[in-house]
Amino acid sequence: MKIRLALPVLALSALFMAASQVRAQGGPLSVDLTSIRAIQPYNMDVNGSDDAYLLVTGVASGKEFQERVPKDKTFEVATKHPGVTDKNPVTLWKGQLGNGEFALITVTLFQGKGQDQALTKKFLNELGGADQKVAERSKKTLTKDDFDKLQKGTLEADRSVIKNIKQLFSREKNTDHYGGQFTVVLWNNGGKLLKRLDPVGLTFGEHNGNDIKIYSKLKDTRNNVMIQDEKGQWSEQQLEPLNDDQTAVRVKMLETEYVKQAAGNPIRHVTDYLCEIQVKQDGKPLSWELPQESEVTGIDIIHTYWNWAQ
Repeated sequence: MKIRLALPVLALSALFMAASQVRAQGGPLSVDLTSIRAIQPYNMDVNGSDDAYLLVTGVASGKEFQERVPKDKTFEVATKHPGVTDKNPVTLWKGQLGNGEFALITVTLFQGKGQDQALTKKFLNELGGADQKVAERSKKTLTKDDFDKLQKGTLEADRSVIKNIKQLFSREKNTDHYGGQFTVVLWNNGGKLLKRLDPVGLTFGEHNGNDIKIYSKLKDTRNNVMIQDEKGQWSEQQLEPLNDDQTAVRVKMLETEYVKQAAGNPIRHVTDYLCEIQVKQDGKPLSWELPQESEVTGIDIIHTYWNWAQ
């Protein structure tokens, strides 16, 4: 009799433990690129197109990874030709996190063919070397204090590399062009998923004005993003850092440079891109917010930005 009673109890106990583990682990996760838009292309011909690609690096559940997206080709991007759309999103990372486990995904955008493998390797080595100094990165699981230190340390490490990016990639050296960078951190905190997206921020120049600068920020665009409506008509629109239903974050990546000419004064040129990111759980996009404490008020609404989204 005791044995007959014990079997159901053990079965129920095992079922409860399995259910608890599922709740703690949560459903499958993915970080998806749902749009790449060229507000102003790197190509000096405003009607021209760019080749673009991403270098995706990071660590998930204690395992390091790095890859190029797309692997063997590029995205074609122009003002009226998004390289990626939400109808055909591109997954940058997917996996599942156990209790306490985390995934950190750093995404770097480049314009170019990506054919100089030696230069790419040098950049990845510099980025990886800086990131490896963040102690929390090597941990399998995190505490809340670890999560905060991982985010802060990674941002500082990445900025230390990107602030010198022109020493590796520049128009004068006839290399590919650095476009922008951001990092997504996901953490399973006892069954509750915490997420955060940090653009690398201003890494050269000043926030305001028309002088030389490089930044990746969360901010409103000007009224200059070409959007196609259901009838196929194009119009210039202003886009905010979050989409209308707050299921996607838009990272604005801009560089102002002065390009030397064979004769005459240098020409001012702006490369301006917008990348849109979703985090999905069980295939469903999660909502985002821009915390008030992350807001940095500028001289006007166009120059206001947010340091992170969560």
